[in-house]
Amino acid sequence: AAGNTGTDTLTVTYTPPDTTQPTVTITTPTSGSTYSTSKSQLDIGGTAADNVAVTSVSWSNSRGGSGTCSGTSSWSNSGIVLASGQNVLTVTAADAAGNTGTDTLTVTYTPPDTTLPTVTITTPTSGSTYSTSNSQLDIRGTAADNVAVTSVRWSNSLGGSGT
Repeated sequence: AAGNTGTDTLTVTYTPPDTTQPTVTITTPTSGSTYSTSKSQLDIGGTAADNVAVTSVSWSNSRGGSGTCSGTSSWSNSGIVLASGQNVLTVTAADAAGNTGTDTLTVTYTPPDTTLPTVTITTPTSGSTYSTSNSQLDIRGTAADNVAVTSVRWSNSLGGSGT
């Protein structure tokens, strides 16, 4: 009633929402987009960055399996199980706002060949013994393997051998 006025001040700071996707890069076992191995498990690693902060890094395999990586700006995971053939590994970095970025690595796993080839003598006999009065002998047969036969060699008890 006396005409006095009071004032109060409110300072408002506008912070726009975080819409920037994190970046993630796979650098181990390669920085390339493809990798081939004969090992059934794989270790991966790399880097991630964001304009605010990366909160998590995870991985998934197109052939099954997923998990969380150790670390954020520098991350890794060991013992990823691979299926025979092509495995597409996707690594995802996330920030607190829910933005995500990904990188992929296509890993071709070829299990080692542990199956012994088979070889069978068919000529001059398929039996285990053969007698002849000739000083030379022609032999023939078959060879097979689950992957490929690369060569067939022979040897005898007198020191002779050949391909």
